[in-house]
Amino acid sequence: MKQIFLNCILTFMCHVSIGQQAFDTDAFTRQMETLRKKYSIPSLSIGVVYNNEIVYKKGLGFADIGQQIVPDENTIYHIASVTKTFGAIILMQLVEQGKVKLTDPVTQYNIHLGARWNDDLRIQVKHLLTHTSQGNTMNAFKPGYSFSYNGDYYSMLGKVIQQGSGRSFGDLLVANIIKPLGLNHTAPTVDDSENFRLTGYDSVAFRKQVARGYKYNKHIKQWDTIAYPVHFSPAAGLMSSVVDLAAYSNAIDEGNFLQDSTWEKMFSPFVTKRGKTLHYGYGWFVKNYKGVKYLWHTGLWHGISALFIKVPENKLTFIVFANSEDLNDPFYAKFPIYFKRSLHKNLKASPFARSFIKDFVKK
Repeated sequence: MKQIFLNCILTFMCHVSIGQQAFDTDAFTRQMETLRKKYSIPSLSIGVVYNNEIVYKKGLGFADIGQQIVPDENTIYHIASVTKTFGAIILMQLVEQGKVKLTDPVTQYNIHLGARWNDDLRIQVKHLLTHTSQGNTMNAFKPGYSFSYNGDYYSMLGKVIQQGSGRSFGDLLVANIIKPLGLNHTAPTVDDSENFRLTGYDSVAFRKQVARGYKYNKHIKQWDTIAYPVHFSPAAGLMSSVVDLAAYSNAIDEGNFLQDSTWEKMFSPFVTKRGKTLHYGYGWFVKNYKGVKYLWHTGLWHGISALFIKVPENKLTFIVFANSEDLNDPFYAKFPIYFKRSLHKNLKASPFARSFIKDFVKK
């Protein structure tokens, strides 16, 4: 029997119980609020999922500062590169159907990377999917030898999807994930009218639920509104809410969309040609901490940041959306010397992630 219940005792201290452990959600909320203020984030929507149920949800700050709108689990945010997890599913569905091979040269799909890579026949679909297409000076810029995160290259998987299936990424995303799961708060960015229209949602009503984007102006100590990006691809551009991403996460846990063997491949770190295990699989960052596997993806762009963490062994998922860059931007490497502390390699570079791990995973 599931042992999930929310208990607010007479002292007004709230707890959520997961299995045999109780978690002080008031303390967790205070920590999230402290971090929100410290990093000047106008709005956070937060969710913790255990065993396919949302056991903690909270909105902090303002989704619209001017109108003092408090966010909640249904507030819609741009999720930026978390879109890559959706893109990977659609691509791998085509792989299972035999319409695409991971070993196909990208030139087969009219992809020209330019610069030194241009029409290099050694660069395959799997290299775009795992951010291993570029190489570096140590390996003569050969594909498959090292990790170099590249959202632009990842976005070109849209050409692979289009040519392999005869349908656009947006079309397949709506048909295979959004509609079957009933994700009414999830869609290609409303500013891409062609792809948004595929959902059949009313754009005016949808837009009213979207948190406004902000950038903190340190000189005058205030938030300036910022325009969201208008591009949509397998790399970025999806909008969603905590409730919808929780439903999506649950479907993954239930093994939907793909065969078990394909999920195992996606959630396994890529191994280079020299046998080095990287920290990225097929559309997900992957790393073990104290023997526990963590899967995560971040999102970051102007006025946008998102953090999506899964701990399959513990049946836990952590979802955080923000309407500024500062949920993630402070924790990316600014110079190579700091790379080990970057969210592109180390989940614990984020204090938001560390707080979740300390309070809920307790490892």
